Amino acid sequence: MPRTTEPQRADPESLLRLVNKDSRRGKLKVYLGMAAGVGKTYRMLQDAHILRGRGVDIAVGLIETHGRMDTATVIGDLEIIPRKVVEYKGVKIEEMDYDAILTCKSDIVVIDELPHTNAAGSRNEKRWQDVEAILGAGISVMTALNVQHLEGVQDIVRSATGIDIRELVPDRIIREAESIVVIDLPVSELQERLRQGKIYAPEQAERALQNFFRTEMLTKLRELALLQTADISIGPSATEGSAAARIAVALPFDPAIARALILRGSRLAGRMNMNWLGISVRRRRDRGEYKSSAEHRQLADNVQLAMSLGANVVFEESEDVVGTILSFVKQHNVSLLIVGRSSRQGIGARLVRGVSDQLKARAEGFDLLIADTKSSEQ
Repeated sequence: MPRTTEPQRADPESLLRLVNKDSRRGKLKVYLGMAAGVGKTYRMLQDAHILRGRGVDIAVGLIETHGRMDTATVIGDLEIIPRKVVEYKGVKIEEMDYDAILTCKSDIVVIDELPHTNAAGSRNEKRWQDVEAILGAGISVMTALNVQHLEGVQDIVRSATGIDIRELVPDRIIREAESIVVIDLPVSELQERLRQGKIYAPEQAERALQNFFRTEMLTKLRELALLQTADISIGPSATEGSAAARIAVALPFDPAIARALILRGSRLAGRMNMNWLGISVRRRRDRGEYKSSAEHRQLADNVQLAMSLGANVVFEESEDVVGTILSFVKQHNVSLLIVGRSSRQGIGARLVRGVSDQLKARAEGFDLLIADTKSSEQ
């Protein structure tokens, strides 16, 4: 099955894809957020109850409530695999019981805090290594983490927060997931939850608001979660076994034009009852470190809009924008490509052809719609 980025509300049928009936390897479902307190674990446990209600044998391998009553309550009567006690330098530490999970015979196991470092003497150093072994044993896993723990975004995280994250998860773990659920929450709402004591104790909450939970930092992490999810929500597996034609929208870095094209693509996909995609080709000068905070925020807003309208959004990095778009069209069986009209005018247009003009000259095997984004119908 293709990997998907799911909407906020659970679809029971998509959850049932986790049940491992015909594969020797379990399937992974990831709940990704921007920071502690957005509701990753809570949503994961809600979905676990839905699965159990559908007759799936599911158990809790490890949940960290962090003292949050709402999280503790939603565990309810789910089966819990007891933790094991590990002694290190005279201190007793409770850890996930890896061996008990391997012998529990459940279809799915819920394992929180994927980036966690295990106590010395554990079978594996990292929890994500435990999860890989559990998947290899044929057991599916539901897990959660925050975006700043992904290895591939550390340069951006360090630039945005000034913090070196010590517990990291390889990007390949997430890219190989069956599905990814981004748990999104407005920054102001998350900060209010913090003030109300729903995330940390009052004295911790006040310090957090002055540090990691500052508005500008959370905004950057939220954007990163949305962009990262869009970036990995579709891969080579997305076309395996499927010849269904698709609509695609080539998204420029001009936010106003991109928004207009997203709305046009969504409408056409609805009228034609077709799936649709967004493709954004980043040149070196388009990378996040070369963009202002406002530009980065506008890009994230457009990605969120496209995803909310049912699109998968793919980012590619290349100096050959046209060639990359054409390869994408072929790889993903795109039958209609929508692009914006070239913004070049006068002698500039005659000397250097824009992307839309180059695509028009090279279009073969698909229809090309060059949209006038200045028209009244947006």
